[in-house]
Amino acid sequence: MSKRLLYTAIFVSGASALIYQLIWVRLLGLEFGVSSFAVATVVAVFLLGLGLGSYFFGRWSERARDPLRIYMYVELGIAATSLIAYLVIESLPVYRYLYEYAYNNLGFYGLSLARLLLSTIVLLPPVFLIGGTMPLLAKFFVRDSARLGSSFSRIYYLNTLGACAGALLTGFVLVRHFGVAGTFMIAVGGNLLVALIIALSKRDTGDARPAENERAPYSYMLVFLFLTGFISLGYEMLWVRILSTYGLSTSQAFALILAGFLLGFSVGAWVVARKVDQRQDLESWFSAVSIVTALSGAVVLLLFRQFESVTTLLADATPVSQLTLGLALAFTAAFIPAVFMGILFPLGVRIYAHDIDRIGAKAGNTFFSNTLGCVLGSVLTGFVLIPFVGMWNTTLVLINLSLLIAVAFLLRVGGRARTQWVFLVVIAVVANLLVFADSKTFHAELKGPDLRTAAEGFDIIYYEEGLSGTVTAVERGDYRGLFVDGQNVSGTDPVLLADSKMLAHVPLLLAEEPSVALTVGYGTGTTSGSMLLHGVKVHAVEIETKIIDAAPLFSAVNYASYADPNLTIVLDDARNYIATTDEEFSVIVTDVTNLKYQRNPYLYTREYFEIMRDALGADGVAAAWLPIGGLSFEDLRILIATFDTVFPHTTAWYFTQFPTHFIILVGTPAQTQVELDELNEKMVKVEADLRSLNVDNVYKLASMLLLGESDIDALVDGAPIHTDDRPILEYSDMDLYNVVDVAPNLGRLMEFQQEDLLRYFVGSERQLEELVEHFDRYISHYRDYIRLYEQQRTN
Repeated sequence: MSKRLLYTAIFVSGASALIYQLIWVRLLGLEFGVSSFAVATVVAVFLLGLGLGSYFFGRWSERARDPLRIYMYVELGIAATSLIAYLVIESLPVYRYLYEYAYNNLGFYGLSLARLLLSTIVLLPPVFLIGGTMPLLAKFFVRDSARLGSSFSRIYYLNTLGACAGALLTGFVLVRHFGVAGTFMIAVGGNLLVALIIALSKRDTGDARPAENERAPYSYMLVFLFLTGFISLGYEMLWVRILSTYGLSTSQAFALILAGFLLGFSVGAWVVARKVDQRQDLESWFSAVSIVTALSGAVVLLLFRQFESVTTLLADATPVSQLTLGLALAFTAAFIPAVFMGILFPLGVRIYAHDIDRIGAKAGNTFFSNTLGCVLGSVLTGFVLIPFVGMWNTTLVLINLSLLIAVAFLLRVGGRARTQWVFLVVIAVVANLLVFADSKTFHAELKGPDLRTAAEGFDIIYYEEGLSGTVTAVERGDYRGLFVDGQNVSGTDPVLLADSKMLAHVPLLLAEEPSVALTVGYGTGTTSGSMLLHGVKVHAVEIETKIIDAAPLFSAVNYASYADPNLTIVLDDARNYIATTDEEFSVIVTDVTNLKYQRNPYLYTREYFEIMRDALGADGVAAAWLPIGGLSFEDLRILIATFDTVFPHTTAWYFTQFPTHFIILVGTPAQTQVELDELNEKMVKVEADLRSLNVDNVYKLASMLLLGESDIDALVDGAPIHTDDRPILEYSDMDLYNVVDVAPNLGRLMEFQQEDLLRYFVGSERQLEELVEHFDRYISHYRDYIRLYEQQRTN
């Protein structure tokens, strides 16, 4: 069988490995949450497993007569252990029980240890085997010292190119069309295909040579390969964080950025494969590429600072949308520096290995060292550098680290590289002058009415780069707004206040004697503050501590809820907390800023709503904020259908006093039945807060009911369901991402308003007549709203 087919197997193996990585991050994110510590634990276990596997199999390959046969069994082992890991995560109740016990009974360190152990149980076997693939391949393919560099670089770039394909396919095609489980099985199929190719191949099996020297003559290279791994993962984490501030925080954006890195690594290795065996000045080449890597980091930093301006300029000059251009620019920004980093690893392996003696063990050593650097780079960048010195200065740290590597090599080669010294000094001076830049912040500009040009007159009054996101507060006149990674979380304008306050009031006023409420996300604290007015205890689940730090800026609308003893602020992923806490709630409300932002799609799946239902008491009420702009009507139907599947007594409520961009779905344990006199009495407690929204009588609130249960049933008939396995909304209608266009969806919702809504209310004949008048009045208002939105869109 030809080498081309073996090379195809290497490509497929790389693709399967990357698919596994992305799927495991998804699955364990649903198990352990997506807090920074939880995600870091999963990533660290994955990388450490790869490193340990490389080290172990590198040594084993030196004792093997047929390393390719071992490689075949390793691929079969990856398939088997991956399947077992999937079944344990998805189907073994004791796995979930152990985590829930740790969550409710252990402190932070105990819980962190539990996450580490549980992640290790499922991930270590398959990733250990994945880590062993490259040393075994190196042992088989690298047989001639004269072609050591090109042979190793070839298998490395093919494997990495496969990983790039795996990232793109997972992010854009496989999960969308085959679901998470289907995508996972495709990766398993890839391993089996590779094993089949190897089993059918004919190959030479030479005698295994015993190890001669435990240390290679260029062992110092392991230190530099460790540092290049640190820099690579540091940049990857850093650039994903920076680009998320410009709205590129969807799963597709992440896949594209990751693919840019991987393609760059592959191209860099391809360059090495073509030239490395003909060059004698390898250390000088390594220092030169390190200098260029530093330069590219500085250029990308300046590009990111002007990212929106560049994409706007390109959008004006081309027919392509600004979002598409932003994604393309993000891919390019990741790709170009990654090319140079992709040169450094195989070049470093060539310098370290020197010859083919014990090449399997040497390859294992280099992968182990590089992977350890990746682990430390991701952890230090995410938990130390960004929070304490900021993203701008973190970039400068990584730039200077590349320059220090170059200095070390230039000192080794002596005076033969004077030109490099000149470039190094110039780049070092220019790059480090950036520390004195006037602005070191990254945040999306607020847009004017045309949604393209920047709005004027806004001042930044708060800016912090936290563990999970970048938090910005802005001010203009009496308005203040809060943004997380460029997403408008909440603010003090009337529409956003109606959004936050009514999400608290509607479900709590409908609930029977509520005592404990939970809100997903703290934001400006307005929803929490309005909830507290009802005399209930409130749990606000917030993933980013910097949002809480900004809360005093919004004390005028949150009533200093952050300091209220009846408020419990839970710093965690909301889904994880609701699923694991022993607390029982009277009301749970979920509210996210953008349905495609990061992991937000998983806060609207059927499984998430089931978690909400299970955490509610017998008379508990669930509520979900839904946008009616920025998504198609079909997506809106899917959202409502998914909620209605879990809460069959669902009604939809829309604010009546002025145009807004949201509805509130309310799920009750039985058909909603509102006693108007009782509702009026409940409103007394929160009268002032409601009056601030011009809701000053019971009819204005009751007439917010837009769709009854039968209307909802007609609306969602035949609509698909958004699930953890098939996250439909994560991929649909990307053209509407970050677009506010309310009128079409509001008009379509009104078409389904066929039910007699009076059946949901109990009152005197006079009260019901008054309510009918309000319903008729607000139907007219809704039509006026639609005309107003249409006019705004046209203008």
